[in-house]
Amino acid sequence: MYKFDIQKSDEIGEITYVTRLKNGLSVYICKKEGFNKKIGMYGTKYGSIMNDFVDINTNNRVQVPDGIAHFLEHKLFEKEGANALDLFSKMGVSSNAYTSFDHTVYYFETIEKFDESIDMLVKLIKEPYFTDENVEKEQGIIGQEISMYDDDPSFMVYFNTLRAMYKKHPIRIDIAGTIESISHITKELLYTCYNTFYSPQNMFFLVVGDVDPENTVKRIEENIKKYEKDYDNLAGYKEVEKYIELENREISQKEITQKMDIYMPQLCIGYKLDTVKNEEIMKMEAVCSIISDMYFSRITPFFEKEYNDGKLIEPISFDYEGSKYFSHIILSCITTEIDKIKEDIKQYIDKIKEQPIDTELFKLIKRKKIGSVISSADNLNISYRRIIDSILDDTKIYEDIEVLEKISEKDIKDVLNLLDDKYMVISSVIQK
Repeated sequence: MYKFDIQKSDEIGEITYVTRLKNGLSVYICKKEGFNKKIGMYGTKYGSIMNDFVDINTNNRVQVPDGIAHFLEHKLFEKEGANALDLFSKMGVSSNAYTSFDHTVYYFETIEKFDESIDMLVKLIKEPYFTDENVEKEQGIIGQEISMYDDDPSFMVYFNTLRAMYKKHPIRIDIAGTIESISHITKELLYTCYNTFYSPQNMFFLVVGDVDPENTVKRIEENIKKYEKDYDNLAGYKEVEKYIELENREISQKEITQKMDIYMPQLCIGYKLDTVKNEEIMKMEAVCSIISDMYFSRITPFFEKEYNDGKLIEPISFDYEGSKYFSHIILSCITTEIDKIKEDIKQYIDKIKEQPIDTELFKLIKRKKIGSVISSADNLNISYRRIIDSILDDTKIYEDIEVLEKISEKDIKDVLNLLDDKYMVISSVIQK
């Protein structure tokens, strides 16, 4: 029998069973009765910004090339004589992976082959296979991927925003790295990163679906034991020592303009913020989501005017991105008249900062957001996203409704007042 920390939400009608295996691996089973599809995810708290750390085996500080976390994600799918994606596909199971700034996740989605999928997912993670030859081959493949992103205006306008905001922070660098940086990746460096960040204490296993928690954890544990000879001797959490220098709000440069072969110009306006932690990250996301609907959605007079004037086709995106390592707000849009929309947005932000909050509109949008969270019980993707966020932010799984309910008009004003020209940057991609 496993000892579970049971976290549940009466509003959503959802329950998650949390336990920690003897080797330190955290396991989360989100029970979704009545659902046919099951999702399994094996993740590590290791992303692209973690390139300076202490090697868990040697205790020496090492610095590795940009893009190595993403490179490692690609290489773990390759097994001797086979590719894990093909093996999943032959089972009739959908599988993939992604790398972000602060974590990497490998996952499957299935209806019938659940136990077999767990077996394969554990095998994928626990059997690294790196050689000089397959590393060199992957450098060419990822190099082509990087080149494709360099031709993507949405990608370039976004990362130029980050480069304008941050001076030295590794968030400035594409998650995949650069063609130059990945040329320095070796199988030895891949094993160093794997052994450090893919240690069980730094990882999590998450299952969402109509499964039995006890049997599912048992299946996961039995598979892991096949690959860890000292499984029972690895107890005790050991935090990976990372060196990520947090920055103050001072920006790197005010504006970056890039010319590309595009149909319509693209614009990002970024506001660099101080980092926050735990529930404050969740709160910032919620407040910014309300601000987005109140001031930048299709229902707003601002969008109606800009649309009628022919400057906007779609509403402006207003998004908060944050973790304990970085924090910023980015507004983005595609526009026919980039110089005019740039000024219109800046003037509009100054205006709404001075205006009183429309109380009725605030209450309406807030109720809508709470209702959206409650109805999210029908979406397995939202369920696992909520749990991953809680793992990374170190919060309770079902705090989002409580946080939303506590948001006040003052919170809206406080975030609007963070939109300070002193910490604002502008990134645009225009036609050649």
